[in-house]
Amino acid sequence: MSLRKLTYILWLFVLGIFVAVSCGKDPVFEQGDYIYESDDFTKVENINGVIIHWAEDMEIREEQKNVIRNLVANLVRVEGGTFQMGAQNTDALGDNYDAEAQDDEAPVHEVTLGGYYIGKYEITQREWRAVMGYDLDWPEQYGVGERMPAYNVSRADALQFVAKLSAMTGLAFGLPSEAQWEFAARGGNNTRHYRFSGSSSVDDVAWHKGNSQSIVHPVGEKQPNELGLYDMSGNLWEWCRDTYGPYPTTTQTDPLVESGSRYVLRGGAWTYLPSYCRVTCRDAYNGEAKSVSNGVRVVVN
Repeated sequence: MSLRKLTYILWLFVLGIFVAVSCGKDPVFEQGDYIYESDDFTKVENINGVIIHWAEDMEIREEQKNVIRNLVANLVRVEGGTFQMGAQNTDALGDNYDAEAQDDEAPVHEVTLGGYYIGKYEITQREWRAVMGYDLDWPEQYGVGERMPAYNVSRADALQFVAKLSAMTGLAFGLPSEAQWEFAARGGNNTRHYRFSGSSSVDDVAWHKGNSQSIVHPVGEKQPNELGLYDMSGNLWEWCRDTYGPYPTTTQTDPLVESGSRYVLRGGAWTYLPSYCRVTCRDAYNGEAKSVSNGVRVVVN
């Protein structure tokens, strides 16, 4: 090795030690990915292609981190695309005909969405407890357990959950828009145009009034849809970001409705008839209302 090359290597080593010392950090780190941010090295975690930046001003226990890591690992990427949203019951040869479609599911209209991540499962009671630090009202008679979805969630509760989760991780967690929810429930760009999320046979994919035996069920027991998402039909209604109102007649891009007094829920539930589990069915509640039929699924935009 030439003297010039040896001198260059030694210079790089000294420079590395200087940078590490000036940042107040050890020059060797045990694990994780790192980014250089302002005048300090900040440790981040790359899970499932999603970067977690743990809040340094919050006390986050390792147990909480492990639960959140698992939640992030179970986010599913939904590639952006265009689809026909809604359903109609008047033209058997027209787009998205469904004899059981309600008036508020029409008109069928074209929607284009950008990409996003959505939870593979409804938020579980374990995840709720880890993030929020308390339990909601989960009566033993309806179902309690780590894999049980968190029910009796008001929309106000759900917004507090995603806000705290965002603060802890540095990620933009939120509730899905109604269009994001329906596109994902349909299977995104992989859709096979099923009536329910993942099948045209409701019992394959959904817990509903006819098969639930009057209890909530653990997440992920039925078969998934085309994107690998579970329980988007049945088990619990899921809160959306949008306020409830009539559909437009024009094409839309990343639509979001924020002008009403009630908020949209999607997916049907264990207490409802199978027809409510269809991917186009809509419901609406006051944002402060709680129900054993209502839960939450998160997105990251």
